[in-house]
Amino acid sequence: MEHLFERQARLNLLVRPVRSVAYFFLIPGLICAVPAWFMPARSSVFLPAMFFFLCATAVAREIVRLRLMKSYLTPTMYQQTVQKVARLTIIGYVVAWLIAVVMLSIPSAPGYLFVVFLIWIGGFSLGVTRMNRLAKQIDPAYVSMGEIERAWWKR
Repeated sequence: MEHLFERQARLNLLVRPVRSVAYFFLIPGLICAVPAWFMPARSSVFLPAMFFFLCATAVAREIVRLRLMKSYLTPTMYQQTVQKVARLTIIGYVVAWLIAVVMLSIPSAPGYLFVVFLIWIGGFSLGVTRMNRLAKQIDPAYVSMGEIERAWWKR
């Protein structure tokens, strides 16, 4: 029962900073992307810019979660749970962004690289899901980014 209170305390701690970081990256991205969508000369910049802002948002959210949880958890618990999941997530988003940039910059390769992109995203998602499950076994009060987002939209 105690881990439920601890989990709720972590959610309360993380929701506001994660939301602030998300808005800090997404609002400028949308301000740049909406006009670029309607300008033909800039439409080639639209997708790489949006991929960058989406991936940068996810990476920044993980960094914020890392910083907040580092001071909140014991070092061994932090390294076994939050740090492992965050490293995998950051690497996954950076590689996905690089694949997308290469896919959009090489005219003859989008079909093949799109398949590589989908396989990478699927494998990355399964890996993060597995790591979250292992972190929940180690620390029952562990809060995943999905739970933070669900708590964010409920408020």
